[in-house]
Amino acid sequence: MKISVIMASFCGVLPGRQPRKNMDKKLIRAVNSFLKQTHEDKELIIVSDGCEITNKVYEENWLTEPSVKLFRSPKMATYAGGIRDIGMKMAENSDIFCFLDNDDVLGKNHLQTINDQFDFDKNDWVYYDDYLLLDPSFTKFERRNVETRYGSVGTSSISLINFHKYKDRFNGVKPLFPDGYGHDFLFMMKLASAGGKFKKLEKAPTYIVCHYGNVDL
Repeated sequence: MKISVIMASFCGVLPGRQPRKNMDKKLIRAVNSFLKQTHEDKELIIVSDGCEITNKVYEENWLTEPSVKLFRSPKMATYAGGIRDIGMKMAENSDIFCFLDNDDVLGKNHLQTINDQFDFDKNDWVYYDDYLLLDPSFTKFERRNVETRYGSVGTSSISLINFHKYKDRFNGVKPLFPDGYGHDFLFMMKLASAGGKFKKLEKAPTYIVCHYGNVDL
């Protein structure tokens, strides 16, 4: 199955938050983790949220890389769901959507692990545990038990079918991202309310969260 990874990218300072350090280097790290995936039928769609840093880093590193695409969007409101909606709309030919934050990392078998467990006839979407990075050497991790509740599940823990391509799924409803903080959880609730069939994957793909609480690695 072809998997499209959607990345919303804004490297500036979010209102009410501390500046994030080395965002250009973290963006490169995130995209390189996609390029190292063992699953071959893949693409990464980066949606630049009015971010000139993202645009510059893309042009300097992946302009000729066919599996990495960039869409330049005007700056949207903080926590606008429309950024990820743009990425999903662009992925017209994929079978599955998943997501990657621009300062996180995928283990090399992340997409293949999703592909191997996603029963396309029985699942409209799946969720799974992720991993918290504990040290900058990438040698210590903590597996985080993800549950279908607010504050637990997020875009790092969800994969779903391409509902633009498979229009009869989700009862014909397009479960687009809502706006606002916590929109990833609200998006998952829309998936469930639209009648999507789902399960938790037994074998967790390797999504490594590098930013949480006071940790920013």
